[in-house]
This record gives sequence, structure tokens and C-alpha cells, in this order.
Amino acid sequence: MDRVGALVAKELRAAGAAVTSIRQPAAGDPVRAAFGPAAGAGHAGRRPALLLGHLDTVWPGGEAARRPFRVEGPYAFGPGVFDMKAGIVLCVLLARACKIGVFRPCLPVVCFFSADEETGSPASRPHLEAEARGARYVLGLEPCNPDGGAKTRRKGVGRIDLEVAGLPAHAGIDPEKGVNAIEELAAQILAVKLLEDRGAGTTVHAGLIQGGVARNVVAPQARAGFDVRVPSPGEWRRVETAALNLRARNPRARLRVEAALTHPPMVCTPAIASLYEKARRIAGRIGFTLHEGSTGGGSDGSYCAAIGVPVLDGLGVEGEGAHAESECLRLDRIAPRAALLAGILETVDRV
Repeated sequence: MDRVGALVAKELRAAGAAVTSIRQPAAGDPVRAAFGPAAGAGHAGRRPALLLGHLDTVWPGGEAARRPFRVEGPYAFGPGVFDMKAGIVLCVLLARACKIGVFRPCLPVVCFFSADEETGSPASRPHLEAEARGARYVLGLEPCNPDGGAKTRRKGVGRIDLEVAGLPAHAGIDPEKGVNAIEELAAQILAVKLLEDRGAGTTVHAGLIQGGVARNVVAPQARAGFDVRVPSPGEWRRVETAALNLRARNPRARLRVEAALTHPPMVCTPAIASLYEKARRIAGRIGFTLHEGSTGGGSDGSYCAAIGVPVLDGLGVEGEGAHAESECLRLDRIAPRAALLAGILETVDRV
């Protein structure tokens, strides 16, 4: 992450931005860049517009060497091109345009790139929230919706971790002396799945499962991890309460349950709706229709919205295949999306 951050910092400095890297011993260093009028001053009446992005991807080390960046016709391919290196490129283009005077933002512009967004931004979150509290509004450069639309709502992202402690025994000689943690966990997985409410927009997904020590041993332990997506804080409270009140079917088994909301839901407030409407009109003048919608994915924008700052997310470049090997980006859409951001930053000084 720090190698990526150093490359991004170099490009932004060359474009005239004031750049700092925020040292994080336990994660990659977030990168902050500022440009435009009174960039970085932060004095009264000149609160900046904040542009959000992230340096990391979901891919392991070596993926770029195995599947390097390539261009085929109007598309670019490679790990992270859509989610979300294209958003970083937009920031560099804006900084270059500002430097040569063809782009004149009405507010200072601050770009903040976390380095651990795909794992919930545990190290970056305090810094990005501090930036958001000082901002007039936030533009998220995550990928847009499939129709090219912005994201005015996001589901909250939570996790449930369930661990079962049983008792080991010989599976053939005296299985009755054991307590099979895997069998207990199987029942609990079904119980957790029943907390899903597709009608309300709440999904529950068992994504990880581990257990046992050997085929001929009654399993003494087992654990599962669940991904939870909720449309509202109330839905998370319902799921969390039910999960924490789970009880073992086998009275000899012991359960340990943890539940945490890692990304709060992003709710479309009147201020977010107003920001979207201004962006929609600007897109129309550029020559395309900017729709709006929701998504089940979390982002750093959700943290900013939760503290009351207007956020318009999903302003990145069109493409498809986020988190998949088919990930690609439409190169012909970089210029219109950069123009949209420039139009917002040149005309919107408050929401």
C-alpha cells in the first residue's frame, strides 16, 4: 500500500497539490492531497470539498504481476482498475487542470485516500472522519452503479462471528461422551440465516466456516463468520439483538457470539438529495443523464454520512466486475466523469 501511496503522492505533487502521507504502523499510510483556493488553510467560510478514494484492492500480493494492466479497445483491465484506481486518476486529472488554470474550484479541494478501505478502514477511519467534519460536502469516487448513476444510499455492513465449544471423543467407540460442535454450529447457521429479511432489504450470508480436528474425532470446536447488510440502523439493531440472544440447542455446548456494525447505513437525507440534484443538472449540461440509486456495498462515504456531512457517492468511472477477475473500466468515460466532478466543484459551494 505504501508503494502505491508513494506513486499517487508523486503524481499529485507534480500536479501542484500539497500532499502528506499519514504514518500508520499497523496498515498502509493514507494519502491526503489539497489544491485549489486557499488549499489546506481551513479558515472560517472556506471549508473544503472532500473527495474520497482508497489505495487498496481485495486482491492478494502478486495479483498485478499475474494479471497485469492491459488495454483492449475502449476497455482497461487489471486488478483494481474499476474499484477504484480510476477514481484516483480523476483526482490527478483535476489537480493538473487546476494547476494550468482550466479548472477553478470555488472551494479548496481535499482528496483523502485510505489504504485499508476493503477491510473497513480501521486505521484510516479516524483521519477520514476528521477530514469530513471540516468539509462542506463529500464526493465519493467509488465505482458508479451499473447504469452510471450516483449512490445516494448504501446499506450498512455488519458481521456476526459465532463460535461453538463442544467436547472431543472417539467417534466410533464412545461418541456419546462428546459434544459435536460442528453439528451444533449447523443448527445455529440456519438460525442466523432466518434473521434475513429480503423484503426489508436485509441479507445474511454465511461466508466462513471452520471446525473439527479429525474425521474420527467428535468435533470439539467450530466457528462461522457471517456478512450482514442492512438498509437502516433499526434493522441492524433487530439482527444484532437476535444474534446475541442465540442459545445452544445442545445444553452441553457453549456458544460465543460477537456482532459488529462495521459500516453504518448511508441514508438519503435532504442535503444528500440536494447535492445529487445539483450534480444531475451539471451532468445534463455535459451531455449525459446521472441517475441515482442504492447499493449493498459499504464505503468510507458511509462513515462521513453518519456524522451528518452530505455525501454523494459512486462518482467513479463506468465499468464492471468489481472484486472479480473480469474487472474492467471504460476509458471513454474518464473525461465525462472528470468533467462532472469539475462542474460540481466549480459551482457547488454549499448544500
